[in-house]
Order: sequence, then structure tokens, then C-alpha cells
Amino acid sequence: MWHRLKNFLSSLWTYNALRPDFRVRRRVNRSLSDRPALSQDEWFEAHYKAQGVTYAIALFAYQHLGQYSGLDLSRVLPSDRLEEDLQWTEVCWFDWEQSLCEDFHGCFGVDMGDRLDFSCLSTVQDLVDFLNQQKINPDSGELDFPEILSLNSEPEF
Repeated sequence: MWHRLKNFLSSLWTYNALRPDFRVRRRVNRSLSDRPALSQDEWFEAHYKAQGVTYAIALFAYQHLGQYSGLDLSRVLPSDRLEEDLQWTEVCWFDWEQSLCEDFHGCFGVDMGDRLDFSCLSTVQDLVDFLNQQKINPDSGELDFPEILSLNSEPEF
């Protein structure tokens, strides 16, 4: 009897530790609600077409990032910072990075798990650019946009 109760309480604690913070998610969505909602086509045209991001990647980001985060991606801007503005790690399930890699592989046949480093990605634009790069050049282990590298790191010679 005590063993069952202990397991149940442990499960509740684990669930709470691994689930998104729904209060933070609601707060972020409320802050986004002042912005216009764009359809996936409008989102692509307004934010990514001129940047050279493929439609398939923009659509993937629009659909999947919204699923992982519970945020209304139709109102998210490329300049939104993942942590500071969107509270990304707070609003997503704990395994969203693994889901992203699996979904990306399922859609595009590209395994990017060993190249995904969120410490180099600070904005939605950085993340979408990274995804676009992986689709265009799946064998590249490096990012083509050095401006997003950590500002604290010293160049290696």
C-alpha cells in the first residue's frame, strides 16, 4: 500500500518537474495577443521569404514550434528572443528538443541531433535559419551564420 502511494507521489512530482509552466505560457500568449495573427503563408511572406528560408522550413517551424511551446506562433516575430521574450524552456515540454530532431528527420530525412546547440541560438530567426541550413546543407556540421556564436567565446587560431 505504501509503495503504491510513494510511486503515485513520485509520479506527480516528476510530472510537475517535466511539464511546461502553464502560467508562464498563458502570460507569454497574452503578451503576444497584441500583435496581428498571421496565417502560415503570411508568416512566411512577411518574415522569411526575403531571407531565403524555404517555404517548407517556415511551415515546419510555424506548425511544430507552436506544438512544442503552446505559443501562438502566428504572432511570433523572428526577432523574438527564445528565452528572454518567449520563455522557451519554461513553456515547452522537457523533451521538445528531442521531438524537434525526430520531427525534422521525419519530414526532411536529416539527422541534426548532433549539430543542435541551443546555446548558439538566441532568437526565433536564429532557430529558423539553423533549420533552413540543415535542410539545404544536411552534411554541414557548422553554422553558416557566425554572428550568432557566443559573444563570450574567444576566436580560436
